[in-house]
This record gives sequence, structure tokens and C-alpha cells, in this order.
Amino acid sequence: MLVLGVNVGFGAGARGPEVTFVELDGERASPCLVDSGELRTAELSIIDQINDLSRKFSSLLSGMDPDVVVIRVADVSPRPSRKASPRHRLMIEGALAYVCAEQPVSEVLLRNGKEVGEALGIAKDEAMSEGKALDPKREEAAAAALSGLPPQAG
Repeated sequence: MLVLGVNVGFGAGARGPEVTFVELDGERASPCLVDSGELRTAELSIIDQINDLSRKFSSLLSGMDPDVVVIRVADVSPRPSRKASPRHRLMIEGALAYVCAEQPVSEVLLRNGKEVGEALGIAKDEAMSEGKALDPKREEAAAAALSGLPPQAG
């Protein structure tokens, strides 16, 4: 079963949003890393960034043909923020979910960090550690993908 884990971020020094992805195959006990990478945009306005990243993500999905896509959505912040990047992240996550709905993907899951951990039966921090072991640069996307794999063959 192919599972694509996706995460939207605004990294330190990044000029705009970045979509990281990790594709895994197999089962949770022995996942196999198939592919990973980033999608970036040089667009300046949020609407142009959303359009550009959506087109790139649609193309990526067409080439990968995953069974399940797990989008790692933003955690709920304990403090309200007036910064634009958290709102922009939510908009991009919604656009990526819409792209998945338009593709022949069997299942699309939206999970925050806590939900990724719960799906794996471990704490969020442990889930991120497992993701980092699979792909040190894309730990959140890797943990999301891992949470979409079946526990083990029946």
C-alpha cells in the first residue's frame, strides 16, 4: 500500500511556503521509503502561491498514484497569533486536500501532530522521532505517511 505523507511549512530562511512529501510502502513495522522531496513556489501573493503549489501537487499525485494521502495539518496553537503564515498554511492545506479529492486517491486523511501519534498508538513526540528516523529532513511528512500505513499484514 502506497501512502503519501504531506506537510506544509514556512521554514527558517524560506522565502515562502514549502510542501514536503514522503511516500512510503509496506506496513508500519517495516516501512519502505519510496520517494520524498519538496514543492516550492516563487510566487509572492498567497493566492498565486496556492495556485502554483496546487498545480505542482496535482502533477506529483498523478505520477505517484498513492492509495492514501495523509496531510499533516497545523496543530492548534495555545496562543492566538496575528502572523500571516499560520493562516496561509491552513489555506494551502485546504487546497491540497481539494486536489486529493479531485484525484483517484482511495483515502485522504487530515491529521494534526497529536492525531498522527494517536494513529500510531504513541505520543506526538515519539511519532516525530519515528518520522525523523525515516527521513531526517521531512520528519512531519514521514510521520504522517507512517500513520497511514496498515499496522501489519493480517
